[in-house]
Amino acid sequence: MESLETGVRGLSRLLEPARAAPPLLAILPHNTAEYAVAAEVAGADGIVLGIDKTESTFPGLFGSFDLQEDSISSIISTSSIPVGISIGDSRPLTRESWERIAGKNFGFVNMYAHHMPPFVLQDARIEKLVSIGPGYMVEQIRNLSEMDGILALEAAIVSAQGMNHIFSLLDLATLRMISKLSVKPVLLRTQKRIEPEDVGTIIEAGLKGISFDPSSAEPGVEAYRDAVSNLANGSRKDAPERPVQAGILAAPS
Repeated sequence: MESLETGVRGLSRLLEPARAAPPLLAILPHNTAEYAVAAEVAGADGIVLGIDKTESTFPGLFGSFDLQEDSISSIISTSSIPVGISIGDSRPLTRESWERIAGKNFGFVNMYAHHMPPFVLQDARIEKLVSIGPGYMVEQIRNLSEMDGILALEAAIVSAQGMNHIFSLLDLATLRMISKLSVKPVLLRTQKRIEPEDVGTIIEAGLKGISFDPSSAEPGVEAYRDAVSNLANGSRKDAPERPVQAGILAAPS
Protein backbone atom coordinates (compact mmCIF):
# COMPACT_ATOMS: atom_id res chain seq x y z
CA MET A 1 0.00 0.00 0.00
CA GLU A 2 1.21 3.50 -0.82
CA SER A 3 2.23 5.62 2.15
CA LEU A 4 0.77 9.12 2.41
CA GLU A 5 4.08 10.66 1.36
CA THR A 6 4.66 8.53 -1.73
CA GLY A 7 0.99 8.36 -2.68
CA VAL A 8 0.43 12.11 -2.74
CA ARG A 9 3.44 12.60 -5.01
CA GLY A 10 2.68 9.61 -7.18
CA LEU A 11 2.45 11.34 -10.55
CA SER A 12 5.83 13.07 -10.37
CA ARG A 13 7.39 9.76 -9.39
CA LEU A 14 5.87 8.12 -12.46
CA LEU A 15 7.30 10.84 -14.71
CA GLU A 16 10.88 10.61 -13.44
CA PRO A 17 13.30 10.52 -16.41
CA ALA A 18 15.13 7.52 -14.93
CA ARG A 19 12.08 5.27 -15.40
CA ALA A 20 12.74 2.40 -17.78
CA ALA A 21 9.39 2.79 -19.57
CA PRO A 22 6.78 5.54 -20.04
CA PRO A 23 3.97 5.38 -17.47
CA LEU A 24 0.55 4.00 -18.29
CA LEU A 25 -2.41 5.53 -16.43
CA ALA A 26 -5.64 3.52 -16.60
CA ILE A 27 -8.87 5.49 -16.42
CA LEU A 28 -11.54 3.36 -14.77
CA PRO A 29 -14.97 3.14 -16.45
CA HIS A 30 -16.53 2.58 -13.01
CA ASN A 31 -15.15 3.44 -9.58
CA THR A 32 -15.11 -0.14 -8.34
CA ALA A 33 -12.47 -2.33 -6.74
CA GLU A 34 -12.97 -4.89 -9.50
CA TYR A 35 -11.87 -2.47 -12.23
CA ALA A 36 -9.08 -1.05 -10.06
CA VAL A 37 -7.62 -4.52 -9.50
CA ALA A 38 -8.00 -5.35 -13.20
CA ALA A 39 -5.98 -2.25 -14.14
CA GLU A 40 -3.23 -3.01 -11.64
CA VAL A 41 -2.96 -6.68 -12.58
CA ALA A 42 -2.84 -5.69 -16.27
CA GLY A 43 0.27 -3.58 -15.63
CA ALA A 44 -1.00 -0.02 -15.19
CA ASP A 45 1.36 2.30 -13.31
CA GLY A 46 -1.50 4.42 -11.93
CA ILE A 47 -5.28 4.49 -12.00
CA VAL A 48 -7.66 7.40 -12.50
CA LEU A 49 -11.08 7.53 -10.84
CA GLY A 50 -13.77 9.89 -12.08
CA ILE A 51 -16.64 12.00 -10.77
CA ASP A 52 -19.13 14.49 -12.21
CA LYS A 53 -18.57 13.38 -15.80
CA THR A 54 -20.94 14.38 -18.58
CA GLU A 55 -19.52 12.38 -21.50
CA SER A 56 -21.83 9.58 -22.68
CA THR A 57 -18.76 7.33 -22.90
CA PHE A 58 -18.41 7.45 -19.09
CA PRO A 59 -21.89 6.52 -17.76
CA GLY A 60 -20.32 4.93 -14.70
CA LEU A 61 -18.71 8.23 -13.67
CA PHE A 62 -21.71 10.58 -13.72
CA GLY A 63 -22.06 10.54 -9.92
CA SER A 64 -20.80 13.11 -7.45
CA PHE A 65 -18.00 12.65 -4.94
CA ASP A 66 -20.59 12.33 -2.17
CA LEU A 67 -22.33 9.44 -3.92
CA GLN A 68 -19.09 7.60 -4.66
CA GLU A 69 -16.97 8.47 -1.63
CA ASP A 70 -17.14 5.02 -0.03
CA SER A 71 -16.01 3.15 -3.14
CA ILE A 72 -13.36 5.79 -3.87
CA SER A 73 -11.96 5.56 -0.34
CA SER A 74 -11.85 1.77 -0.61
CA ILE A 75 -9.86 1.90 -3.84
CA ILE A 76 -7.40 4.44 -2.44
CA SER A 77 -6.81 2.38 0.70
CA THR A 78 -6.21 -0.90 -1.14
CA SER A 79 -4.29 0.17 -4.24
CA SER A 80 -0.53 -0.32 -4.37
CA ILE A 81 -0.15 2.11 -7.31
CA PRO A 82 -0.90 5.86 -7.38
CA VAL A 83 -4.57 6.82 -7.61
CA GLY A 84 -5.70 10.06 -9.25
CA ILE A 85 -9.11 11.63 -9.62
CA SER A 86 -10.54 13.22 -12.75
CA ILE A 87 -13.25 15.80 -12.12
CA GLY A 88 -15.85 16.65 -14.75
CA ASP A 89 -18.16 19.62 -15.14
CA SER A 90 -21.65 18.29 -14.44
CA ARG A 91 -21.73 20.64 -11.42
CA PRO A 92 -19.51 23.57 -10.39
CA LEU A 93 -16.60 22.56 -8.18
CA THR A 94 -16.92 24.56 -4.96
CA ARG A 95 -14.18 25.20 -2.47
CA GLU A 96 -16.05 23.10 0.08
CA SER A 97 -16.24 20.12 -2.28
CA TRP A 98 -12.60 20.56 -3.22
CA GLU A 99 -11.53 20.46 0.42
CA ARG A 100 -13.19 17.08 0.83
CA ILE A 101 -11.45 15.75 -2.28
CA ALA A 102 -8.08 17.23 -1.34
CA GLY A 103 -8.34 15.56 2.05
CA LYS A 104 -8.11 12.14 0.43
CA ASN A 105 -4.80 10.50 -0.42
CA PHE A 106 -4.95 11.11 -4.17
CA GLY A 107 -1.71 11.07 -6.11
CA PHE A 108 -2.95 13.76 -8.50
CA VAL A 109 -6.03 15.53 -9.82
CA ASN A 110 -7.01 15.75 -13.47
CA MET A 111 -9.30 18.34 -15.05
CA TYR A 112 -9.62 20.10 -18.37
CA ALA A 113 -8.04 23.54 -18.21
CA HIS A 114 -11.39 25.19 -18.97
CA HIS A 115 -12.99 23.35 -16.02
CA MET A 116 -10.29 23.91 -13.37
CA PRO A 117 -10.84 26.80 -10.93
CA PRO A 118 -7.73 28.79 -9.97
CA PHE A 119 -8.01 27.63 -6.34
CA VAL A 120 -7.33 24.05 -7.49
CA LEU A 121 -4.22 25.11 -9.40
CA GLN A 122 -2.98 27.06 -6.37
CA ASP A 123 -3.43 24.14 -3.95
CA ALA A 124 0.01 22.59 -3.45
CA ARG A 125 -1.32 19.50 -1.70
CA ILE A 126 -2.12 17.62 -4.91
CA GLU A 127 -0.25 17.48 -8.20
CA LYS A 128 -2.11 18.59 -11.35
CA LEU A 129 -2.48 16.74 -14.64
CA VAL A 130 -4.25 19.29 -16.82
CA SER A 131 -6.08 18.13 -19.93
CA ILE A 132 -6.08 20.13 -23.13
CA GLY A 133 -9.07 19.59 -25.40
CA PRO A 134 -10.02 20.13 -29.03
CA GLY A 135 -10.07 23.78 -30.01
CA TYR A 136 -7.33 24.97 -27.65
CA MET A 137 -5.07 27.50 -29.35
CA VAL A 138 -1.32 27.04 -29.65
CA GLU A 139 -0.64 30.04 -27.41
CA GLN A 140 -2.97 28.67 -24.74
CA ILE A 141 -1.21 25.30 -24.71
CA ARG A 142 2.19 26.94 -24.41
CA ASN A 143 1.05 29.22 -21.60
CA LEU A 144 -0.61 26.40 -19.69
CA SER A 145 2.62 24.42 -19.79
CA GLU A 146 4.50 27.39 -18.34
CA MET A 147 2.19 27.80 -15.34
CA ASP A 148 3.51 26.97 -11.89
CA GLY A 149 1.50 24.24 -10.23
CA ILE A 150 0.89 22.20 -13.38
CA LEU A 151 3.00 19.06 -13.39
CA ALA A 152 2.02 17.70 -16.80
CA LEU A 153 -0.46 18.10 -19.64
CA GLU A 154 -2.76 15.43 -21.04
CA ALA A 155 -3.56 15.67 -24.75
CA ALA A 156 -7.28 14.83 -24.98
CA ILE A 157 -7.77 16.62 -28.25
CA VAL A 158 -10.15 14.34 -30.16
CA SER A 159 -13.63 15.69 -30.85
CA ALA A 160 -16.70 13.58 -30.12
CA GLN A 161 -17.04 12.85 -33.84
CA GLY A 162 -13.53 11.43 -34.04
CA MET A 163 -13.67 9.15 -31.00
CA ASN A 164 -12.51 5.56 -31.60
CA HIS A 165 -11.42 6.23 -35.18
CA ILE A 166 -8.04 5.01 -36.35
CA PHE A 167 -4.93 6.76 -35.03
CA SER A 168 -3.63 8.65 -38.05
CA LEU A 169 -0.52 10.40 -39.30
CA LEU A 170 -2.24 13.75 -38.71
CA ASP A 171 -2.82 12.76 -35.07
CA LEU A 172 0.85 11.94 -34.74
CA ALA A 173 1.91 15.25 -36.28
CA THR A 174 -0.40 17.14 -33.90
CA LEU A 175 1.06 15.33 -30.90
CA ARG A 176 4.60 16.14 -32.06
CA MET A 177 3.64 19.81 -32.25
CA ILE A 178 2.12 19.79 -28.76
CA SER A 179 5.10 18.02 -27.21
CA LYS A 180 7.44 20.61 -28.74
CA LEU A 181 5.25 23.49 -27.55
CA SER A 182 5.02 22.30 -23.97
CA VAL A 183 7.75 22.83 -21.40
CA LYS A 184 6.04 20.18 -19.22
CA PRO A 185 5.63 16.46 -19.91
CA VAL A 186 2.69 15.58 -22.16
CA LEU A 187 0.65 12.39 -21.91
CA LEU A 188 -1.75 11.09 -24.56
CA ARG A 189 -5.30 10.04 -23.72
CA THR A 190 -6.20 7.17 -26.03
CA GLN A 191 -9.42 8.52 -27.51
CA LYS A 192 -8.67 6.76 -30.81
CA ARG A 193 -7.83 3.14 -31.52
CA ILE A 194 -4.22 2.82 -30.38
CA GLU A 195 -2.48 -0.46 -31.14
CA PRO A 196 0.38 -1.71 -28.93
CA GLU A 197 2.83 -1.14 -31.79
CA ASP A 198 1.75 2.54 -31.95
CA VAL A 199 3.01 3.25 -28.43
CA GLY A 200 6.68 3.39 -29.41
CA THR A 201 5.91 5.82 -32.24
CA ILE A 202 3.93 8.03 -29.85
CA ILE A 203 6.79 8.11 -27.36
CA GLU A 204 9.27 8.89 -30.15
CA ALA A 205 7.06 11.89 -31.00
CA GLY A 206 7.95 13.34 -27.61
CA LEU A 207 5.10 12.22 -25.37
CA LYS A 208 5.98 10.99 -21.90
CA GLY A 209 3.16 8.57 -21.15
CA ILE A 210 -0.27 7.18 -21.98
CA SER A 211 -3.67 7.58 -20.33
CA PHE A 212 -5.88 4.67 -21.34
CA ASP A 213 -9.42 5.83 -22.15
CA PRO A 214 -11.86 2.96 -21.47
CA SER A 215 -14.31 4.21 -24.11
CA SER A 216 -12.01 2.55 -26.65
CA ALA A 217 -12.46 -0.89 -25.02
CA GLU A 218 -15.27 -3.41 -25.18
CA PRO A 219 -17.53 -3.43 -22.09
CA GLY A 220 -16.76 -5.70 -19.17
CA VAL A 221 -13.93 -6.18 -16.69
CA GLU A 222 -12.15 -8.89 -18.64
CA ALA A 223 -12.11 -6.90 -21.90
CA TYR A 224 -10.92 -3.85 -19.97
CA ARG A 225 -8.09 -5.80 -18.36
CA ASP A 226 -7.00 -7.20 -21.73
CA ALA A 227 -6.99 -3.75 -23.33
CA VAL A 228 -4.87 -2.26 -20.54
CA SER A 229 -2.52 -5.23 -20.69
CA ASN A 230 -2.02 -4.81 -24.45
CA LEU A 231 -1.04 -1.16 -24.03
CA ALA A 232 1.19 -1.95 -21.05
CA ASN A 233 3.04 -4.53 -23.13
CA GLY A 234 3.42 -2.03 -25.96
CA SER A 235 4.84 0.68 -23.70
CA ARG A 236 7.41 -1.71 -22.24
CA LYS A 237 8.35 -3.57 -25.40
CA ASP A 238 11.91 -2.25 -25.39
CA ALA A 239 12.22 -1.78 -21.64
CA PRO A 240 13.58 -4.23 -19.05
CA GLU A 241 10.92 -6.60 -17.78
CA ARG A 242 9.16 -5.25 -14.70
CA PRO A 243 7.82 -7.59 -12.02
CA VAL A 244 4.05 -7.43 -11.67
CA GLN A 245 2.96 -5.96 -8.36
CA ALA A 246 0.59 -8.22 -6.51
CA GLY A 247 -2.65 -6.48 -5.52
CA ILE A 248 -4.09 -7.17 -2.13
CA LEU A 249 -7.29 -8.33 -3.84
CA ALA A 250 -7.55 -11.30 -6.14
CA ALA A 251 -7.68 -10.60 -9.87
CA PRO A 252 -11.23 -10.69 -11.21
CA SER A 253 -12.18 -13.85 -13.06
